[in-house]
Amino acid sequence: MNEEINELLHIYKQEKELIESLIKEDQIDHDYKAVYLNSKILNRIKQQIRIIELFVDPHLQEKEQLKRRSDFFAEMSKHGLAKDYYVLQIEQINQKLEQLNSFTPGYFNDGQEFDDTIFDLVDNKFSAFIFHLRKEENLYLRFSIKKNKIIIRFTPFADILGRDYFTKTAKIVLKQIGFKKNKSRTCFQIKYPLDGFKDAIPIKTTVSRVIYEAFYNYQINQLTTLEIIS
Repeated sequence: MNEEINELLHIYKQEKELIESLIKEDQIDHDYKAVYLNSKILNRIKQQIRIIELFVDPHLQEKEQLKRRSDFFAEMSKHGLAKDYYVLQIEQINQKLEQLNSFTPGYFNDGQEFDDTIFDLVDNKFSAFIFHLRKEENLYLRFSIKKNKIIIRFTPFADILGRDYFTKTAKIVLKQIGFKKNKSRTCFQIKYPLDGFKDAIPIKTTVSRVIYEAFYNYQINQLTTLEIIS
């Protein structure tokens, strides 16, 4: 889901720039109530950007700390006191940064696997499939087709093991994405009409938003799995 992650990050950064421009206009107009409200929105967007960036690069915080130390040592070395020591420290930091920069993180179902599974479902090659988010606690998304619509359903509330994933914050985000409780109110679900279906991007984007916005990724297995139901 590399493309979806990058697209989501791009959207948030565009929103960030928009809100920042609105805050500047509000400050010029002395509309301090608007400044306050838009600042709250900006902080939320920054938090979402940070969450995604930390997933894309789990070593981001360590790199930032090392960069700050390197800058500090570089400044200290200018004064000529213990210059060799600071130069040595900077070299060691650069070596560590080089190691961290060579790290390549994995993504959820990277490549064509997820796309192919969606298209196979649309082509009626099987009845449904499950995308496990946290298998040991039975948290998943189930994909099926009914009445010319792709239906994505979470695990029924009563069947989820362990913690309550549907916190107040998670519920708000899921509703913003488009999820609603089914008629029996046993789970959250969202529907996509198949009319004009061309690619899996909207569906993959929805899954990405569930992972990074609703569950903040930290609760999700690094290696999610697909399970075909024939």
